[in-house]
Amino acid sequence: MGAASSSGTEYRIEGLAQASGATVRTIRAYQDRGLLPRPERRGRANVYGDVHLARLRQIAGLLGRGYSLASVKDLLEAWNTGRGLGGVLGLVEVHGPRTDMELRAQIEHTAPLPDAEAVTVALPADTIRSVQRLVGQENIAAFVTAATERELQARTLDGLTTTHRQSSDID
Repeated sequence: MGAASSSGTEYRIEGLAQASGATVRTIRAYQDRGLLPRPERRGRANVYGDVHLARLRQIAGLLGRGYSLASVKDLLEAWNTGRGLGGVLGLVEVHGPRTDMELRAQIEHTAPLPDAEAVTVALPADTIRSVQRLVGQENIAAFVTAATERELQARTLDGLTTTHRQSSDID
């Protein structure tokens, strides 16, 4: 098993496998696919820590909920980079300036027109299926609305911090 250290528990790959319930082969496969960070190298030994164990538990939980390894990788990368749920699900564009009204319209299946009329915009079928698996058919609309609100809040906060950093650089 792992030995205690000042920064938490340390494991060799066999101990990590035992603690997580994954096989050594699975751990190596996750590393090769970019799902699990590389261990710390100490001499000839690889040392894993609590971060690795937590990540393996996250992966197992997501796989247990029916996500594919590709989907798990997307979700974990989004988490690591701070990308909002709307971006992960493909509900909003990740790059490029968008107004709050445009983002809301895209998520709520309508797009603003110059004369203030609205038209229906279809979300990708994969997105709808992912949301349905996650929250159930009856909660899709509420989930999409909440994801939109969170994405808008994140973009607002990003804008505020960017503005602050730019004005701080001037001083």
